[in-house]
Amino acid sequence: MKNIVVCTDLNQNSLDTLKSLNTSLDFKDATLHFVHVFEIHMYNADIVPVIFPTEVQYPEIEKSTLGILDKLSIDIGAKSDQVKLKCFFSHSREEKINSYLSEVNANMVVVATRGKHGIEGFFSSSLADFLCKYSPCDVLVIRPKK
Repeated sequence: MKNIVVCTDLNQNSLDTLKSLNTSLDFKDATLHFVHVFEIHMYNADIVPVIFPTEVQYPEIEKSTLGILDKLSIDIGAKSDQVKLKCFFSHSREEKINSYLSEVNANMVVVATRGKHGIEGFFSSSLADFLCKYSPCDVLVIRPKK
């Protein structure tokens, strides 16, 4: 059985782009892992550093995220017995996703791009670019429709 990992942020454009998987990918004999990683950020506020999100917020954020990922899996047409939903919290989403890909012995990772170009694209870090360079498995990048 194949392991296909679908990485997404919770941006509606990305979710809509990934919905096209039901027509572009055959996942009948596969386990689909829907994964989102919240990056933990540290900010300097006066003297005391502030961390977001805090550990107290994790359960609520995880519950909401898993609900969104579950809806995405239904929209794609995946059967519930072939779906695994994961929400992680990490300082580096790229490293966390890469380690998860190795951990589940993924055959393919799917990621949607945001379609940013010019100055906006120059300053944003791209998970798709990172995965194309460092992923231990095949990468399917889905671009948004124009």
